[in-house]
Amino acid sequence: MRNLYPTMFVIILALLIIWPIAELFVMVQVANWIGFFWMLFLLFASAVSGILILQHRGRAHWRRFRGAIDERRPPAREAFDGVMITTGAILLIIPGFITSVLGLFLLFPPTRWLVKLAAITLFASKFKVAATTASWGNRSYNYYRSSSRSSYDLDGDAVDVTERDDGEPFPQLPSGPENGEDKLD
Repeated sequence: MRNLYPTMFVIILALLIIWPIAELFVMVQVANWIGFFWMLFLLFASAVSGILILQHRGRAHWRRFRGAIDERRPPAREAFDGVMITTGAILLIIPGFITSVLGLFLLFPPTRWLVKLAAITLFASKFKVAATTASWGNRSYNYYRSSSRSSYDLDGDAVDVTERDDGEPFPQLPSGPENGEDKLD
């Protein structure tokens, strides 16, 4: 496991250097092909569409996620789709054609399914799945919240006890902020 960290560092460093160079190369090629201003327009349109998708689809997936929780079922599909759509929208916002293509790849359901399949294939051995059941169902909760629980109310009297059974007084606690009283200095 120790040898993996330097390798990952080198890969990440190479991506941080190679990725912007590849994006600039693709931008220059697109600008030569369709023109500089059209290239800028496509980058601007990609960023605006990413922002709009992030706003619209983010709310929609949050509602689906909450709906799954309200229905008491695991929201794994909704969480995965939400993460993929959010990542795709952010990749559309980042200037560049390679990131925009990757973002579009994550936005469409058939290609998102391929990403899910690849993630399960690559990382399935890394995770353990545990299924649990909730012990507090809707019926119990509604029973608890209903007015029928008044049968559990009891009437009683409170008695202030200042002396012990042997006639001695209870020791008094010193007054102070640690006993709930405010200090007025």
